[in-house]
Amino acid sequence: MISKTPMEARGDSLAFEWTCQRSGRCCSVGGGIVRVEQQEIPGLAAARGMGEEAFRVHHLRQVPCPQGGQMILSLREKPHSGACTLLEGHNTCSVYEARPEHCRTFPYWKGILTDPEALERARGICPGIRLIPSSEQQAAAFAELEELYERVEKWVQSSRVVCLARGVCCHFEEAGHELMATALEADYCAQQHPNAPAGAGPGRCAYQVEGMCTARKGRPLGCRTYYCHAGYSDALEAGHEEFLAEIRAIERRHGYSSTYGRFVELLAARVSSEPGEDQA
Repeated sequence: MISKTPMEARGDSLAFEWTCQRSGRCCSVGGGIVRVEQQEIPGLAAARGMGEEAFRVHHLRQVPCPQGGQMILSLREKPHSGACTLLEGHNTCSVYEARPEHCRTFPYWKGILTDPEALERARGICPGIRLIPSSEQQAAAFAELEELYERVEKWVQSSRVVCLARGVCCHFEEAGHELMATALEADYCAQQHPNAPAGAGPGRCAYQVEGMCTARKGRPLGCRTYYCHAGYSDALEAGHEEFLAEIRAIERRHGYSSTYGRFVELLAARVSSEPGEDQA
């Protein structure tokens, strides 16, 4: 997996980081230009086991440069799919070690770094691009999330569902479910409860100590709407989906990535394993 450090995309108000997911989408959606310099052709041809002239015929085309209009060389696309002709099998690059510099530097292209609309288009193609909200955007998102959580609590109370505080729901492997959360929720929980001991077992939430939750204020929506009483599950699941849609809207308003994953894994990258005030 290839990683890049965060880079500014629009002053100090919008930034992103990127981790290659090997989805192949950047090479297969079509309609783009991948510039190839003359000095890169010998290596590309050798990687394909072809002569340079044959490589030019089969894999290169001349197109106008989007910035200046002059004619430049670009990789060809397959006529029906739009995928790069150098892709093989399941979106595998056949010249990966010799690929052009233009490929190597995606998504840190000047156009993407300086044009928010270009960044949005790149995000629509590449699942590995994650926006990094500014501190102001994060604070505003957290405030809206807190208000939503307050409404969730009132809604759950109105349903009259009862929690017996057995802690069984936090034993995910025993309860037979996965606790999922958004990146926004994981960030909020980590801010509220920055220290957590190591989980009691593989995949176990770090905030469960001696069977009790030590992160009640910051716990995600999935915790707030899950109850083991079967009679309430359908109504709570429907409510969960409605509130999750609201969280997604908060993300969009404040430049948050739409990451959604296992809460335990999201949390592991955000909190210290040293015991602190939350576990005192």
